[in-house]
Amino acid sequence: MNLLLYVLNVVCASGQSALGKRCASKGGSSAVFNINKALSGLIIFSVFGIIFGLSFHAPSLLAGFLYGVFLCISMHTGFKALGMGPMALTSIIASFSLVIPLIFGISVWGEKLSVYGIIGMVMLSAAIVLLNFKKESGVSVKWSVYALLTLLANGICSIVQKYHQIYFPAQYRTEFMISALAAVLLILTATHAADRNRTKFHFGAEGIVAGAMNGAANYIVLNLSATEKAAVLFPIVSVANVIAVWIIGKYAFKERLKKNQLLGLVLGALSIVLLKL
Repeated sequence: MNLLLYVLNVVCASGQSALGKRCASKGGSSAVFNINKALSGLIIFSVFGIIFGLSFHAPSLLAGFLYGVFLCISMHTGFKALGMGPMALTSIIASFSLVIPLIFGISVWGEKLSVYGIIGMVMLSAAIVLLNFKKESGVSVKWSVYALLTLLANGICSIVQKYHQIYFPAQYRTEFMISALAAVLLILTATHAADRNRTKFHFGAEGIVAGAMNGAANYIVLNLSATEKAAVLFPIVSVANVIAVWIIGKYAFKERLKKNQLLGLVLGALSIVLLKL
C-alpha cells in the first residue's frame, strides 16, 4: 500500500509542475493559473475538513495566513521560473529550500548538523554552482532570480510550518492549510483585480488539476508520515520528484541539460538525501 502512495505522490507532485510549465510556456497568466490552483486546493482541504472535522483555532489560522503569504510568492515566482527555464532545474533549485529551515534549526532551535549533513551542504553548494554556470548553461538572470525567490519563499514556508507543529504537534493541520490557501486566494484575487493589464479571469483546467494534484500530494505525505520514518520518507519523495520532473522535461518539453547541469542535478539530488539524514 505504501509503495502505491509513494508512486501517487510522485505522479501528483511532478504532474503539477508539468501543468505549470505547460501553462507558462504558452504565455498563460500566473495569476489566473494560481487562482485556479489555490481555489481547487482550498476546496479539497475544505472537503477533508468537513469529513474529518474542523476546529476554530486562532493561532493556526494566523500561522496559516502567514504561510499563505509566502506560499503565494512561491507560486508566482515558481510559475515565472518554469516559463523561463528548464523544469528539472527549476524543481531542483526549489528543492534546495530545505537549507533555510536547516540553517534556522541550527542557529535558533539548537539542532545539530550531522556529518552527512555537512557533506550534503558541500555537495549542495557545488550543485548550485554547476546549475548556474553561465558560460555553458544558458539560463537567464531572470530565471535565476525567480528560482532563488522561489527557494527563499519555500524555505520560509517550511519555518512557519515547523513553528506551528512545534507548538501544536499533529494538530490543526487541515485548518492551517485551509487558512493558507484562503490567504493565497484572497491575495491573488486582489492583486489580479488591481492589475490594469490583467488577463481576464477564467476557470482553467490546468490550474484546477494542478491544485487538485497539489492537495493530493500533501495529503498523501500526511498519511505516509504516520507510518514511515522521516529520514526515509522525505529524501525518497524529494529525489523521486526531481527525477520524475527531469524525465517529463526531457520527453514532454524536449528539454536538454548540459553535462554540468546533469552533474549538478545528480549532486543536488544526493545532497537532499544527505541533508535529510
